[in-house]
Amino acid sequence: MLETRRLRLRAYRDVDLDPLVSMIGNWEVARWLGQLPHPYGVADGREWIKFVQREHQGPQPRRFAVALRESDALIGGIGFVGAEVDGAAEIGYWLGQPHWGQGFGREAAAAIIDYGFRELSLQTIRAKTDPANFASQKVLLACGLEPSGEIGLERPTRHSGAMHALSFSLARDRWR
Repeated sequence: MLETRRLRLRAYRDVDLDPLVSMIGNWEVARWLGQLPHPYGVADGREWIKFVQREHQGPQPRRFAVALRESDALIGGIGFVGAEVDGAAEIGYWLGQPHWGQGFGREAAAAIIDYGFRELSLQTIRAKTDPANFASQKVLLACGLEPSGEIGLERPTRHSGAMHALSFSLARDRWR
């Protein structure tokens, strides 16, 4: 478990199922998350929760629920997606719409970046966004990631239909 001033990054719990399905099932959230099914159902949520719970039984989990520190209520998710390649990993994250615009994305992203460099010994952290996802780009820039170009996509983004994503990266030697 990782903690920040206002957040707790932890394994998903069975009680997170309903809020997970509700928040990710909201099109305003899902349109930015091209890798998740939409609509997102209870079976999808159960499968994801079990996957993350199994991962947290190991020494270095890579995916976390984002919860409010005071209440432990689920508000989103964050972690390293895909395989690590040559010491580099990509972060992905989402927040439920009621929690947008309050700095939670930046706080969670900063915590996972710190975790990636300190605990996972990553050399580079990457991210990508839909070209129209200005809020996510702002989070990445605030956390020190720098624009590193565009990458082609196999299928168009859900929101803008773009066939490319903006990429960002942060090398360990430029961190902090």
